[in-house]
Amino acid sequence: MVTVIQQLAVLYLFIGLGWLFGKRKPVLISHTELLSYLAVNLLLPCKVFKSFSQNFTTAYIREHYVLLLAGLGLLLLLVGIALLVSGLLTKNAYEQRVCRYSITIANYAYMGYVLAEELMGASGLTCIILFCIPFAFYTYSFGYILLTGQGKFAPRRLVNPMTVAILLGCVWGLTELPLPLVAEKVISSASACVGPLSMLLTGLTLSGFRFRELINCRLTYLLSALRLVLIPLLVFSLFSIPLLREARPYAVLMACMPCGLNTIIFPKLVGEDCTLGARLAFVSHLLSCITLPIWLTLIN
Repeated sequence: MVTVIQQLAVLYLFIGLGWLFGKRKPVLISHTELLSYLAVNLLLPCKVFKSFSQNFTTAYIREHYVLLLAGLGLLLLLVGIALLVSGLLTKNAYEQRVCRYSITIANYAYMGYVLAEELMGASGLTCIILFCIPFAFYTYSFGYILLTGQGKFAPRRLVNPMTVAILLGCVWGLTELPLPLVAEKVISSASACVGPLSMLLTGLTLSGFRFRELINCRLTYLLSALRLVLIPLLVFSLFSIPLLREARPYAVLMACMPCGLNTIIFPKLVGEDCTLGARLAFVSHLLSCITLPIWLTLIN
């Protein structure tokens, strides 16, 4: 429990620092789009590539292929739940789309990957990335469309820095090709930046909204309870059966994360209102201070 609380304290301290910097120097908020672009297109792909290139071997596939199948099954289940529940929570079409995304996708990358590496080591990080591969494809294809309302699904959306990093990491891991020393140092340095930068970005982004505006919405509390308590409880129970027990730590770790920043970042890219996304991110991260230590202690 002490280790879990210490790791969470570090992450939340960075969020708090980002919030303070944003409030003290509002001009910094205008740079959040650039920081998110760097995180999504450079730093996080480097972390994913590094993990797979070091751990993804034929022996690893034989031992852990069930994680990928379990992740795909859970994604389909959550998509179905989101379709059913979103219409009950709100009648507003855009709010329904945000609800569907937030029920399906948590902050599994920026926050989940960092915690997995700290609490479970490099092999644990590779396991949760493998489990979350279906969620990564969903996030940057159907998820993007949900939050932006930009057209219909196109196969080209499946090709993005994150999915390319996964595929290249798999190739490097299977072939055991050596990386040039310079490339290895660049990738390692970029990987180390993911945790601090993503948490600072969270605080900076949320600092652009008034506190009262963020907490004054009943829908955000209902969704946060669903995201932080009910969905992890469902996943914990479902993955308790012997066939899926190997995947339980990674499934619960992914499921218990608060709502992510894409509900802010994606709408911003196309000029959509992102107030609901900001509310969800703020309230769920705030309440996760209580729920995360409990869930992480159960699975650690």
